[in-house]
Amino acid sequence: MNLQNRNKKVVRVAAFLAASGLLTACGQDSNTNYTLHYTTYSNATSDQSKTVQRWAKEVEKLTNGGVQVEFHYSQSLAGADEALQATLDGRADLAQVGSFYASSDLSMFTVIELPFETQNPEVHMTAIERLYRENEVYRKDFDQQGVKLLYPLPLGSVVLGLKQPAKAPEDLASRSIRSGGLTSEVLMSAGVNPVAMTATDIYESMERGIVDGYSALAVANLSTFGLTRVTPYLVNPGIGAYSSSIVVINAKLFESMPDEYKKAIEKASSHGISIGLEEMDAAASLACTELKQEGTELTEFSVEDVMAWKQQVNVDSDWVSRYSKQGYDAQSVLDDYRKIIADEETTSTYSDPVITCMGG
Repeated sequence: MNLQNRNKKVVRVAAFLAASGLLTACGQDSNTNYTLHYTTYSNATSDQSKTVQRWAKEVEKLTNGGVQVEFHYSQSLAGADEALQATLDGRADLAQVGSFYASSDLSMFTVIELPFETQNPEVHMTAIERLYRENEVYRKDFDQQGVKLLYPLPLGSVVLGLKQPAKAPEDLASRSIRSGGLTSEVLMSAGVNPVAMTATDIYESMERGIVDGYSALAVANLSTFGLTRVTPYLVNPGIGAYSSSIVVINAKLFESMPDEYKKAIEKASSHGISIGLEEMDAAASLACTELKQEGTELTEFSVEDVMAWKQQVNVDSDWVSRYSKQGYDAQSVLDDYRKIIADEETTSTYSDPVITCMGG
C-alpha cells in the first residue's frame, strides 16, 4: 500500500473512532497522563526539531511526567501539507505547520511570508505570537480550524546560494534558482526562473547543473542539506524573513487537560522563541564555519539596490487584494504586523545569523 493510500485509511479509521467515542487524546490513559503525538516534516537533528525536543523535556519536567511527547519526524505520520488536519482527525495531537503549506487553512498566517519587512528573526517570531493574541482576524483562522498556537519555530532570513557571483538583483536575470512561496515572486521581478523542488534535491541539482542556485532557505538550513559543500557564492539579498512554521495543538484536547498541565504547556511554550533562537544560532554557526572552510565568497546586495528592488515588487498589495476578495480584513492584519515589527525592532538586539556570518 503506498503512503497516500495508507494515510487515507488512517484518516478513515480515526474519523470512525472519533465518531464512535472511542478516540480520546492520542495516548491518554486512565490516570490522566498524556502521550502527545507530534508530526513534523523536519528531521530529528534540525534546529527546529531540537527546539521542540527541548520544549517537550520542559513540559515533561513541569508535569512530573504527566505529559510526554512522541515524535514522528520527516513526514512519517503526515505530510507537510496535511499536518494541521492531522491534529484534527486523530493522527496527531501536535504539529509543525509551515506557512508554505498553510494558505488554505491559516490564510492570515501567511502575512509573515511577505518580503522586505524585517531581517530580525526574533522580531519575526514575536510578531507571529502577538498577532495571535492581538488581531482578531488573524486569530479567527486558528479558532475556526480548531487549533491553538503554542509557539513559532526559528527560520531566519533568506539567502541565495549561487554557482556564479551576483553583485545586484539584476545580475540574477535568466538564472534558474530553486525557490518557493512569495520569495519566488520577488525573484521573478529580477528576471529569475524560479524552480520548485524539495530542499533534499538541491544538492544534486547544484552538482548536476540543473539549477544555478537556490533560495527559500536560511543559513541554519545549509549544513542539514549538505549545501555548504556546493555553494561557492552566498548572498544576503536583503529580502529578510520569508517564511516560518509554528507548533499547534488540537484546541479541544488542550482545553480538556487538567489546569496544571495547561499551565505547564503554556509556560514551556513561553520559552519557545528563546530556545529556538539558541538552536538556530548553533546550526547557523556550524554552517558559517563550513562555508568559510570551503572558501565560499560571502556578499550582500547594497542597501540602495535592495530598496530599489523593493519598489519593483507589489507582493504586499497583491497579498491584501487576494485575501480581501476572500472576505478577510487582510489590510488590518498587515497594518498590525508592521506596527508590531516597528515596535519590537526598537528593543530587540538580536542579529540574524546571515548578518553575523557576513561580518565574522
